[in-house]
Formats: sequence, structure tokens, C-alpha cells
Amino acid sequence: MKAKVKALIACAAVLACVAASVSAQQDATFQTLTGQAVSLSSMRGKVVVLMFSGTQDPQCRDEIKALQSLTERYQNQPVSIYWVSINSPAEASEQQIRSACGTASSVPVLRDANRAAFRAFKGTELPTLVVLNQQGQVSGRPLSGFNPNSDFVNDTGNTISGLLKK
Repeated sequence: MKAKVKALIACAAVLACVAASVSAQQDATFQTLTGQAVSLSSMRGKVVVLMFSGTQDPQCRDEIKALQSLTERYQNQPVSIYWVSINSPAEASEQQIRSACGTASSVPVLRDANRAAFRAFKGTELPTLVVLNQQGQVSGRPLSGFNPNSDFVNDTGNTISGLLKK
């Protein structure tokens, strides 16, 4: 009997951790470069692509270009694509983020200055790509690293297209 109780307690603890992680992800709030708050819950009903990175990432220009290609591919569809800076305003100003990663882009930039969302999505290295379905749930697992020679745009596009069909 005691073993069953211990097993139930352990199971409840695991479920509580999973629920807390999902809740943290669903309630994540970011800041635009102008200081406006944007929450993940406000994006429900859309496929959401989040590329967590920072100005210290030498590939941020390539990341922005790839996200720009996805933005163009999915314009007029229920898809939101963001480059998420993990830099605080003290580490990098709006201008520094824009100049470090290029200004010729319509990809919206969000800040996760305290890295709370990055940690909630189990980010381990930069950059990390997270794709959310229309219900705000992570599709697959977050992808760490960025290879500009890979077929990132088409691979990510296939994931987005698959979610749009559901």
C-alpha cells in the first residue's frame, strides 16, 4: 500500500512539473523594442515561430534573413514569426539590435530580457527555434543551433504548413 501511495505522489509531482512548464510557456510575455508587452496567449489561433538569439550571435543576420523568407512565404496566413532577443535593454539598445542583425527586415523583434521564456522552452544554446501550433503548444521539440547552409527555410516551412493543415 505504501508503495502505491509513493508512486501516486511521484506521478502527481511529475504532472505538476509538466503543468507548470506548459503554463509558463503559455503565459510567456515578451517586450517589443518600443516596450510594449506581447503575450503568447494573445497569439493563439496562429502558428507562431520564435527564434531565440542575441546580438552576440554571429549568425543573427542569417537568422533574420531566413525568418524574412518565412515571413514572405506565409504573409496573409495565420502565422506570426519573431526573432526574440535574449539581450536586456542594458546589454543592447533597440538600435544595437537592429544594426547587429540588419535593418532591412520586416521580421518583428521581441525581447526576452530575463530569458524566462527561453528557459521555459528548455532552450540550451543560442539560437533556439520554437514553433507553436494554433493552440499555443510546442510542435516537436525546440531546435538548437543554426546552419545557414541547411535547408532551414524549407524544413521550418514544412512544419508550419503541416500545422496550418490541421
